[in-house]
Amino acid sequence: MANKPKLVIAGPGAGKTYGMVNEIINSLKNLSPAKYLIVITYTNSATNNIKERLAKRIQIPPNLFIGTMHSFLNRFIVIPFSSFHNNRIKGEKMFIQCQTSDIFEKFRKEKKKKYSPKDSAIIQKKIKIAMSKNGYITYDQTLSIAKECFENKLIKKIISNRIQYLFVDEFQDTGNNVFFIIDAIRKEKTTEIYCVGDPEQYIQSFSSTIKAFNNIPILKASKSKSYELKINNSNHRSTESITTFLNKFNGRNFGLDTFSQICINESESEPVKFLDKFENISNMIPLFFSECDKLKIHNNDRCIISKKNDVIKRITAALDDNIISPTKSNNISPIKEIMATLLSSLSLNQSEYLKKYNSTIFELRKICIQILKEIKAGTIDNENTFFNYVTEQLKLEVKTTVPIKLGNLRINASTISKKDAIVVSNIHNYKGLESEAVLAIAKTEEELLLWIETNQTIRDAKRNNETTDYPRLGYVAFSRARQLLCISCLENISEVTKAKLTNLNVQIIG
Repeated sequence: MANKPKLVIAGPGAGKTYGMVNEIINSLKNLSPAKYLIVITYTNSATNNIKERLAKRIQIPPNLFIGTMHSFLNRFIVIPFSSFHNNRIKGEKMFIQCQTSDIFEKFRKEKKKKYSPKDSAIIQKKIKIAMSKNGYITYDQTLSIAKECFENKLIKKIISNRIQYLFVDEFQDTGNNVFFIIDAIRKEKTTEIYCVGDPEQYIQSFSSTIKAFNNIPILKASKSKSYELKINNSNHRSTESITTFLNKFNGRNFGLDTFSQICINESESEPVKFLDKFENISNMIPLFFSECDKLKIHNNDRCIISKKNDVIKRITAALDDNIISPTKSNNISPIKEIMATLLSSLSLNQSEYLKKYNSTIFELRKICIQILKEIKAGTIDNENTFFNYVTEQLKLEVKTTVPIKLGNLRINASTISKKDAIVVSNIHNYKGLESEAVLAIAKTEEELLLWIETNQTIRDAKRNNETTDYPRLGYVAFSRARQLLCISCLENISEVTKAKLTNLNVQIIG
């Protein structure tokens, strides 16, 4: 019989992936060759991140599956069992990356007609049936078909018996259909389950089945006696002042514990700042740059983010298009590239390095960031200067020559070609990423007030399908900053709002 599932609540910068990788490696020691260890993520970039971290420490066995939620559902449920459970689904399964509603919209435009909600629903149902007969499965159908399969007791038992370990990353993004499947596996009591996430970083659209924030699966699971709840309250990313600021917007109760992060980052702490400039983004940027210059933060380590795409366009124009897009999905992380090169030059894998130098992954990452800064500054520009920096400045023992030419490091091309460029992104796309300095720009005072709302009841009541932006977007934006966090607003804010910022220990400058 499997142990009670673990649910780890971990905030931004807590080292969620690092902790999960350790748990996976420990679990692999007991994995039966006849069963699977499944690791579920919600983005391709997160999938690649976990694979790369594991590959540096172990040889990945064939019965370890790491993939997105949809790839897991398709491979282990929809492809082998959907035809068995539903005789309308015929032929070879062909997955298309769009929603049924997208197909209906194309149909509607071709017919040049408007349909009532009732007629729209009927037509979309017919579309699903017609496509299923030909083996076509849309993005949204994967979820519904997998859930239907799991309503069959035999299928549920077969799949659960195949999975010895199930790990779910970014558990806050799990919807009710997926939670139904995870909980069904739990109830079979043959699978060890490990879930990790942060409710405050839930910025997905609310579905018809989740009408209130308190009903998102991660919060329901946290209140259930069926899950063993653990709290990881470390913040390795942000400075003390930023961590303290973030704690004002969290404070959620989990049993007898109130969630509050502890700063592990020992960097010098700079106050959170509000840039009292408005109307024109060109007025904000010089002030933000001035604050970055004081801390010697390179342009590529500066990020400007906002919710509204029209604001992003204005930021881009103010920077004369000298911007870098966030390298979140298919691009190679320069830090990972540098880390791989460094470890190879030391003839060590990651775990051997940490043991030999009595170090942590966060300290190793910090060294790689230093190397990246030296590359950008031109101090390291070939194998010899790299060798000298590693031995003389970092005091590390190089045992082989650099395995690849430094010029071939796959550091994002836009970063190299635009040495003074700034990272610009909307908040949704920058989730999961981080930067030394962040400027978060609210479009309106109303939006800003929701971002800095500290009342948990009010924060939970706000949803993204309202006319106003919801507070969790602000939390995600603020928590991207490592060293410097600046906030601004395109509207001139009232003295009352300024007083609220001051009460939050935000320094108003302008």
